[in-house]
Amino acid sequence: MDTTKALEILLAAKKLANTSTVFTVSKIVTLAPGIGKVALCLLFLINIRSWPLVWHFRVFRFAYLLRLRHKLVMLCAMFKSPAQKLLVEDQWLAAITPIGKNPLTMTVPYRSWASIDDSDFNGHLSNSSYGKTCDSARFKAALLMFPRFFPLGGWMALAATHYHFIREIPIFASYEVRTSIVAWDQKWVYVMSRFVRKPDGKSKRTEKNPISAPSDAIHAQLVPLRTPRDETVSSTGTPFPSGTPSAGGVAPTSTQNALNAVAAGLAGPEPDGAILHTVVVSQMCFKIGRITVPPALVFALNGFTNVPGHSHKDPHPEWAKVQEQMCKPHGGSARKAKKFLEGGWREVPEGERWWEQVMGGEIESTRIRNLERVDHLRRGLEGARTL
Repeated sequence: MDTTKALEILLAAKKLANTSTVFTVSKIVTLAPGIGKVALCLLFLINIRSWPLVWHFRVFRFAYLLRLRHKLVMLCAMFKSPAQKLLVEDQWLAAITPIGKNPLTMTVPYRSWASIDDSDFNGHLSNSSYGKTCDSARFKAALLMFPRFFPLGGWMALAATHYHFIREIPIFASYEVRTSIVAWDQKWVYVMSRFVRKPDGKSKRTEKNPISAPSDAIHAQLVPLRTPRDETVSSTGTPFPSGTPSAGGVAPTSTQNALNAVAAGLAGPEPDGAILHTVVVSQMCFKIGRITVPPALVFALNGFTNVPGHSHKDPHPEWAKVQEQMCKPHGGSARKAKKFLEGGWREVPEGERWWEQVMGGEIESTRIRNLERVDHLRRGLEGARTL
């Protein structure tokens, strides 16, 4: 091959390379806007649960659905007489009121899943997402537990939230938040939310040594709370620091030990076999405007009682007192009930306060035992202010 032939081949190859480069660059420039749009759309869709106003929808959808049900009930009764309309509305309100239930055993589930926007770079549900999920879970529980309280202008104030992370929730995993009431005093009500997952095959193999059930359960039907024993409660997440209980059997008032005391009796599997991942205790109170309402009074006005075996079809005897305050067919009204909650209850002599009798018995004794434990959470953080 002579020099001229070699030079021609080299020039042809260089021209081909330049043409290919120009074609590639022009192709990228042409496709870039389309690829960028697709990537942007995917980014927005992946984070759809964090869009503006989505949090509001997730929280308030339960209230909207409840109002819609009320509108449909009244729409079906539009051709009835005014007296019959009042009766239909009263019957519907009674059906959604937890009449005859125990406030310490009623649990409201809320289902969700660990989406990408709710997870961290470790592939687990982010710690910052637990509070967002608890907002929806608590709101749903409040509407189902206290449907008679909020229409009167009542609301619940959140004073503190305490988290105890036991196991991580993997990304894309579905989970359930089980919300229940564990204790209350004259002002505060303590709400517990338990993040649980149903065990799959992998978790069953991992949990070869299940956590032993608490030995100091309060009652088989009630939420077991106990102080930690000398041995450490094992878990696959962050282990509990060892602590020494006081002579009275109550853990020290530090926040960590108080969290351990609440979580120790809950670290084992749920009754249905679900695995506990996180315990959240919320300190809340009931308000009418700026007036604080005693929790026991709100519970009684929503049908809770210490006598089992009752329902809205067969209410307990004290329910007649509630009807006199709230139910229009029985001489009650929203204005009368609101006035009673705003301070009218103080005019009732202590020996005649029927709502305290409704919340007495086994409920009262269990409430006191639970309160001794969860109250350390409040005192622990209040003590931290002085550090």
